[in-house]
Amino acid sequence: MLAGLFPPVPTPFTAAGDLDLPALQALLTVLAPEVDGFVLLGSNGEAVYLSEAERCEVLRAAKAAIPAGKLLIAGTGGEATRQVIARHEQAAALGADYALVLPPHYYQGQMTDEALARHYRAVAAASPLPLLLYNFPANTTISLSPTLVARLAGVDKVVGLKDSSGNIGALTEIVRQIPESFTVITGNAPTLLPALSLGAKGAILAVANVAPRPYRDIMQHFANGQLPQARALQLRYNPLALAVTNRYGVAGLKAALRLRGLPAGYPRAPLLDLTAEQQSDLAALLASLDGLVQEGAW
Repeated sequence: MLAGLFPPVPTPFTAAGDLDLPALQALLTVLAPEVDGFVLLGSNGEAVYLSEAERCEVLRAAKAAIPAGKLLIAGTGGEATRQVIARHEQAAALGADYALVLPPHYYQGQMTDEALARHYRAVAAASPLPLLLYNFPANTTISLSPTLVARLAGVDKVVGLKDSSGNIGALTEIVRQIPESFTVITGNAPTLLPALSLGAKGAILAVANVAPRPYRDIMQHFANGQLPQARALQLRYNPLALAVTNRYGVAGLKAALRLRGLPAGYPRAPLLDLTAEQQSDLAALLASLDGLVQEGAW
């Protein structure tokens, strides 16, 4: 069963907007000892701004840098079923272990449960990789319903769900309807501890790029029944998690990594980098966590 901590790694770009693959490999090397694997080409990887050729370049470079024993999860979501199937084939050929599949959402009004079920079944039937459903309504405006997730949980190759909704009520209903063998991975750091209490086995968290060890420790404390320690870390790092997701997004994640001295590069246009004032705000937040960071946030 898929379990553990997986940062969705940002795709580094130069200030001119070109891929910076050496920076990507350097970032993966730094993070590898603290995590169980990586997500490439996810929402935080700005996958929607990459050409198909660039997607392959990113996966190829990542696979070369990721140590043996660490998983590579590739984002493969797209609008057309054929496109997504082709991306699965490419990802498998380049060494990915799992695929992470956003629902098609451009024609959101027509993306009924039946349309989405047929899409995911067709992708799974053709996929050489096990796949995770990806629920991220903040970006797609589509929520994968508990009923739909339960329907797909019995489909061969569909092994789990990444839920980035942050909606604990909806996640509770999903968990109620799915079999225990179906893996739930949370993608929402501010609700990590509640998600673990519902049975989530892993986490794909943007903030884990910046401070992986506290979130790994939350998961370990929970597994050991040390709820006060898990709660303390959850509360301590919540402002940072909110800053690099809700408040500043991908640009904030990359800025936080640069402030930590790590090679994250810059966002690709049309995304804007943080203003000087925003960077100062983020720097102050990181400085407030220095005591814990120096004790081993990496």
